[in-house]
Amino acid sequence: MKDKNVAAILALFMGGIGVHKFYLGQTGAGLIYLLFCWTFIPSILGFIEFIILALMDKQEFDRRFNGSYTLGPSPVVVNMLPPAGGYQQPQPHAYPPQPGYGHHPGHHHPGHHPQQPYAQRPQVQPQQGGGSQEDVVARLEKLNELRIAGLLTDEEFAKQKERILQSV
Repeated sequence: MKDKNVAAILALFMGGIGVHKFYLGQTGAGLIYLLFCWTFIPSILGFIEFIILALMDKQEFDRRFNGSYTLGPSPVVVNMLPPAGGYQQPQPHAYPPQPGYGHHPGHHHPGHHPQQPYAQRPQVQPQQGGGSQEDVVARLEKLNELRIAGLLTDEEFAKQKERILQSV
């Protein structure tokens, strides 16, 4: 097991030739220090590494150089349970609200139609005639999309809606 104090002393006195790197198991870095020892750059780096090693916490030194990967005093706990009581799934809306329209209740802008959430759409009960409730609702939603897109006027929308509801 490597000792932090030994590594710091080796970095201070023999850091110019990379002895502390060999001691810490960093052979490649030790060889580079040894190859460039004549430039005195490894000596400067060795002094800087002496300061780093001297100020480093023992647990951090052990984690980096002795391979001890232990959790600290408080391990991370992940809660995978759903929220307690009263949680309700949000109701989907047919169309997301669009900011910037500036619609005020009772004030109608030409070409602007207030959006109606899915939950407030008419619930049509199927009668003897034809399609199921889901078919009618889907047809009414498509019709409303055309109205919102400006391809149908309010009057055309009302007529087509009435026709769909009567065909059921």
